[in-house]
Amino acid sequence: MRCRSTSSIVARVSEPREPFSSDSVARQLDYCTFCPKMCRHACPVSTASGRETYIPQVKMDRMNQLRLGRGAWTAESTDPLWACTGCRHCTMYCDHGNEPGLVLLTGRAAAVSRGTPHPALAGYSERFRAREQRLTKQLAAAFPDRLASEGDVGFWPGCDAIDKGAADIGAALALFERVGLDGVNIVEAPQACAGYPLLAAGHRDLFRWHAGRVAASLRGFRKVAINCSACLYAMRAQYPAEGVNVRAEIVSLADLLAPAASNLACPLTRRSVYYHDPCYHARYNGVVEQPRRALSQLAEVRELAWNRTDTECCGGGGLLPKTMPLVADQMSKRRLAEVHAAGGGMVVTSCATCAFMLSRNAPASVEVADLATAMARLSETPMIAPATTVDDES
Repeated sequence: MRCRSTSSIVARVSEPREPFSSDSVARQLDYCTFCPKMCRHACPVSTASGRETYIPQVKMDRMNQLRLGRGAWTAESTDPLWACTGCRHCTMYCDHGNEPGLVLLTGRAAAVSRGTPHPALAGYSERFRAREQRLTKQLAAAFPDRLASEGDVGFWPGCDAIDKGAADIGAALALFERVGLDGVNIVEAPQACAGYPLLAAGHRDLFRWHAGRVAASLRGFRKVAINCSACLYAMRAQYPAEGVNVRAEIVSLADLLAPAASNLACPLTRRSVYYHDPCYHARYNGVVEQPRRALSQLAEVRELAWNRTDTECCGGGGLLPKTMPLVADQMSKRRLAEVHAAGGGMVVTSCATCAFMLSRNAPASVEVADLATAMARLSETPMIAPATTVDDES
């Protein structure tokens, strides 16, 4: 059920947040510990798993007990800290504006510092580094003529797009040329990911170091468009929080495409498409209307029952596909069940991770497409999909 109006949600999302000082975190943990669980319906992880121990109140209470020294930091005791995608849906229904998704990240960092990371994330820093090296080589091999270290506008596809959606990168490049943005090239950098997974894995120091390297790679651009909702948030909010300054203006791919979409030829027959709001876009980044404006030039945009700032998470955030893969997949299936029940159709999203999660769990009646690919198909823009090898390791 819904307990709050959309207007109240939007108003509170725009309010300035108190810094996450130790006092602020302690207060939020205490508030959640003694809360009557009014946000329990809003947690997609507990809903998909059917586990009471994964509702926001219990997760925050568990972290509070660990903070107060009332339990040992073990893999079993810290398990609830990892049952979160950081989707912020619980915050939308909290009268105190508590941020369990962000507070739990501090708990993960504490667990890692105490030598108790999630078992599925053992050796994650080395795995992340190896994946970075592989993906940068993969990107250079797939698009050797579209890489640049400087320019007015750069395109940062994101690690999941490079790994699992190179065709979507090709579609974006084709769209840039079609709408007159032919000067936009892929950012040439020794990094493929902006680093959000490191933060979600509890490696805050490594995240800070990585963020500095990414910021240096972006110095040659005035503006950079990124196709990952979580890493967009990381660049805009978490980098500054860690003292890392990004000179370039960081925008979403939808921000770049929406104003230029009117330059695309409108199809004679407009099909209907559903739009899935990535939770990080809708509740952290303010990217809500931009993708709808871009799509509405080419199709009739239909809304899912839970949409905009009240969207449901696809399961791709918080490294949940690594720590709880079955639950993450179930979340994607729940998200698409509404479309399947209505007879199927195309579901479009504006985040590479969401596109991958939804597409791999889509029933036969549902077609999932990244925003750039959907726009290219709907406008009959020719695009070339390079051959890629999918590797789920991250």
